Amino acid sequence: MNEDTTSHPNSIPSLLRELRDDTTTLFRQEVALAKTELKDNVSKLGGKVAQLAVGGFVAYAGVIVLLIGLGQLLGTLLVRAGLDEDIARWLAPTGLGLLVAIIGWMMVSKAKNAMARTEIAPTQTMESLRENKEWAQNKLHQSSS
Repeated sequence: MNEDTTSHPNSIPSLLRELRDDTTTLFRQEVALAKTELKDNVSKLGGKVAQLAVGGFVAYAGVIVLLIGLGQLLGTLLVRAGLDEDIARWLAPTGLGLLVAIIGWMMVSKAKNAMARTEIAPTQTMESLRENKEWAQNKLHQSSS
């Protein structure tokens, strides 16, 4: 009648070892999932940052060339309209510069908002960890019953 409880497949020590092993395996899988998810989210964010930088540089170069031509044109038009030539020389590029600054601010604001909506936290992993916690707690309650 002396039964060895450690070798019995449904004994508490056996169930606890199984729980420990399952939890360890599950934890390792969750860490791997979190790493993968985080890399993916950071990669997406990095691509948006690169698009922002390239778009900003191209727009900047184009605006510089455009401003030079438009500033000269506007200055000439202001002089022909009767404005003093000295005032037209600074007023035309200043007005254009202000307009370009407003457009640039709008572009940066749009990109900043898009980046703010990009979530880099590993949400799937967090949900999975919550589920695993519940699973482990249920397993412990079953083994102690």
